[in-house]
Amino acid sequence: MGKETKQLRELFQDIIQYVRVKHTEAIDKAYTYFWDGETPDEFLGGGALMLAFHNFEDWLVFDHKINEEGDTYIDLFIRDTKDLDEKAVALLHRAKNSVMSLYEVTSVAKDKRVLLKDILLDREAELSEKYLTQSLKKGDLFATRLFRIDNIDVMSACVYPYNPGQKKKVLAYVDKQYKRYIKNVKADGTMHEYLKNYGDVFNLIWMNFIIEPPEKKA
Repeated sequence: MGKETKQLRELFQDIIQYVRVKHTEAIDKAYTYFWDGETPDEFLGGGALMLAFHNFEDWLVFDHKINEEGDTYIDLFIRDTKDLDEKAVALLHRAKNSVMSLYEVTSVAKDKRVLLKDILLDREAELSEKYLTQSLKKGDLFATRLFRIDNIDVMSACVYPYNPGQKKKVLAYVDKQYKRYIKNVKADGTMHEYLKNYGDVFNLIWMNFIIEPPEKKA
């Protein structure tokens, strides 16, 4: 694990603790919004429920806007933590600019290096950390957040796994919501801007697939 990766993970936990102590009531409101009023432990269990909480914390830290100025908890943490050094602040600003997107595994090398296709932003990424890539195979489809740190692509702990057969439905839903965004929010908004502001769309899709699987719909 690279130095910046290790530092970012430590900072992430520091921010989560900061929010729990300083903004306890706000967490409940954010949690209700993120789950669209649903209760995840009613339809998730075991590893999936644990993943759901990781996903919520990731969104809470990196994407959730807490005021009309568009501040995140990263911004508040930086302002309220006086002993942060310049490197930590710069790393947090870089991480804050990351976005959730939809990725497809296009190849897996013998050394477990994985090439990903960012379907929505039309770019490629390569994962080389074996503890993250060892279970991936060609064709896998998932939403996640990638950071460019330590001069490599690093995946966050947040992931929304989809069945490859759900690809068209996922893309159709995101496209529908993006069109609403440019119609009602920002006429010249890019897909990158949409994903930064509404990255929780992947959680809604994931949740709905679980609550009401497409094959069971009338």
